[in-house]
Amino acid sequence: MELFPLTEENKIKLKNSFSSIFEQMFEKEQLKEFLNYSRNYETKETQFGNLIFNSMNWNLVNSTETKLQYTSSDSDPMIIEIFEPNGQMKKEDSQSIMLAYRDWTRKQTAKIGGGLIMCEEVLTENGIIGYESITKVPKREGRGMDYTYFLNLNNYEKQRMFQFRIMIFEMNPTGLRDNISMHPICEITGIDIGELFSLYRQDPYDKEYKEGNLMNISEKKDFDKYFPFHPLSIIRNEIRPKILDSVRFN
Repeated sequence: MELFPLTEENKIKLKNSFSSIFEQMFEKEQLKEFLNYSRNYETKETQFGNLIFNSMNWNLVNSTETKLQYTSSDSDPMIIEIFEPNGQMKKEDSQSIMLAYRDWTRKQTAKIGGGLIMCEEVLTENGIIGYESITKVPKREGRGMDYTYFLNLNNYEKQRMFQFRIMIFEMNPTGLRDNISMHPICEITGIDIGELFSLYRQDPYDKEYKEGNLMNISEKKDFDKYFPFHPLSIIRNEIRPKILDSVRFN
């Protein structure tokens, strides 16, 4: 589809289309709040084992030697755990491990009606190797999707793995990002809604994979700025950078 990557011309078209729709949906003050939404997480350096990270000043609700549980002011949970891997971790094996992890994550998420948004190897600015993923799962009650950011960091010296799980709950009205995006995309690409449906939902790495609730076009990073309140936008633009920029081993 020629829409992606977004050209400057298409960005302007999308912005104008979304603005028109939003103005019809929201009162002036609501729209202003909607378009300028931000969690503005704080910074709080925290040490767990020999890992230092930014806990964003979330509320610590449970603590053991191998597990920390936090809750944000919006009731979103964050869990950090320490694991000892089965077998020795080696840096040269990290890519093959990541591919196996991607396949496992995709299948496990599909089993519960969710989908994979991303799964990549990561090398932080402080030289830590690991892998990260974003998945979506159906809400336990009601309609909509909740999104989880997983970050696994390998400490080869200590032979330990630190895993972050941060879930951001989709707020009402759910499905807004998905539903609002379809018609502007059709207008920009010049295809009808029927053809769009055949392209709209795809696994980001395997177009032949059809299980679960596949990633849709509106869940691409290009759309984050139009939906700042959405869990994906919050994860990718607020949480992920704060965590990755802060993690280091002491």
